[in-house]
Amino acid sequence: MAFNPNMKMGWLLLCVLLAAPLLAYSSQAREYLRRAEVFFENGNLVQARNLLQRADRIDPEDTKINDFAGKLKKAITERSEKLQQQAEFYLSAKNIPDAKKVLNELLSLSPESVFAQEKMKQVSEIYRQIDEYKSQGIEVSASSGRSHDVDFYSAISYMNRARGFFAQGDRIKAMEMLEVILGREPNYKPALELKARIDQVNQLESFVDKAETAFLEGRMMETVDSLNILIADSPDRIEYLLLRGKAYLKLKNYDQALADFWKYFRQNPDEDTLFPLFSVGYYGQSNYLMALGFSRSKKTGKVYQTFGYRAECHVRLHFVYYLTLLLLIGAIPVVFYYSWKACDDLLMRFSIGSAWIFVKCMFITMTKSPVDCLGGLIEVARDLNVPWLNYLVGICLFKIGQIDGAQRFLSYSITGESVRTRACYFVGLARKNLKYQIYESDFEEAVLTGLGRPATGWHPKFMKDIERELLIGYSKDKSDETFEGMAYLLVDALTGSKP
Repeated sequence: MAFNPNMKMGWLLLCVLLAAPLLAYSSQAREYLRRAEVFFENGNLVQARNLLQRADRIDPEDTKINDFAGKLKKAITERSEKLQQQAEFYLSAKNIPDAKKVLNELLSLSPESVFAQEKMKQVSEIYRQIDEYKSQGIEVSASSGRSHDVDFYSAISYMNRARGFFAQGDRIKAMEMLEVILGREPNYKPALELKARIDQVNQLESFVDKAETAFLEGRMMETVDSLNILIADSPDRIEYLLLRGKAYLKLKNYDQALADFWKYFRQNPDEDTLFPLFSVGYYGQSNYLMALGFSRSKKTGKVYQTFGYRAECHVRLHFVYYLTLLLLIGAIPVVFYYSWKACDDLLMRFSIGSAWIFVKCMFITMTKSPVDCLGGLIEVARDLNVPWLNYLVGICLFKIGQIDGAQRFLSYSITGESVRTRACYFVGLARKNLKYQIYESDFEEAVLTGLGRPATGWHPKFMKDIERELLIGYSKDKSDETFEGMAYLLVDALTGSKP
């Protein structure tokens, strides 16, 4: 069968029509490849990768596309490693903005990079913390080069808290904040300055404690030395002047003490505190007029020193006048003696001799015991016949065992209202010891008188002592069922054995 030329042309046309789409499809893949190569040469690996992916989807079997894919992958790997190194450097240098740019580039180049994802989370957390600190009013100047240093924001936060605690007087909390700061940044200047200030205050307080302790323990020189340091460092703390003045006062350095007191008084005129100290200081200087003047306040009328102290200042200030007055007072007994002698004729029952004996007996009675001058007392008692003196002589005779004489003098004293109860009781005791039958009536009289609440008059201690001895030595019946016992209870109460 002969081949027809027309048929041959028809088959050729059919083949061309069938191959035309395939040829066009391959030409599009090559165009994406060409553009990818251009971006690759310009260093835009991301765009090159995107165009390569399109070409690969059109013609995955094209050898040129596969060869370029290997070349591009190698370039992307090398670029990713460089970007990772740059990101680590920027993060270590606290250059967060540049680190973020590099990480964004790395993620666009390698979205699956675990390193880039983790570091981007850290960068986002840093920005979140910075925004939180800024909401608290903490700003860091960009000129400092640390505007993205979270530790620096934290240091400022701790620094602000430390200053707040220090302003409140809580230095322990302030030091805790500073230790955190200095643990991170040992050379942070504001923290070092505040720490030095706190150390200085603590040192001053230790000097204050040392001074106060030394003052309380009586170590005044040590107190003065500590306060000298404190006053030199803090001249505005006037309480140190007051304490140093008191220490000088203890050391009897009155000039320095008064100088400190006056410095304190000029800044704080507290009369209640300073006037007693001024008084003691001027007394130490023998300036008794000033000492007396500062012993009370003319403004308020308040008295700061005792009556004895003020009297002593007055006596020392007017010593000559007081000495003259003393001599005049000493001359009074002489005048009295001669006056008594001139009136001797008028006072028939009390002789000059008895008066002298009476004076001597008074002195002996006050210093020793009336028993030591009993003879003189008997003589004076016979002259005067005073119930109180008769009673004293009677109990003295009773004490030394002269019961008969005691009974007589005690009988003479019953007429005195102030000693009647006791006199009746001791008369009864004396008569009972002398075996007189009428002693019971004496006890009855003592009870009746005692129940009537008699006036006791002057009842000195030496008289009570003798009465107690007689009660202990001679009183046998102490019950409340007999007149003797009841009389004993009354006299026992009068002599002071019961409250």
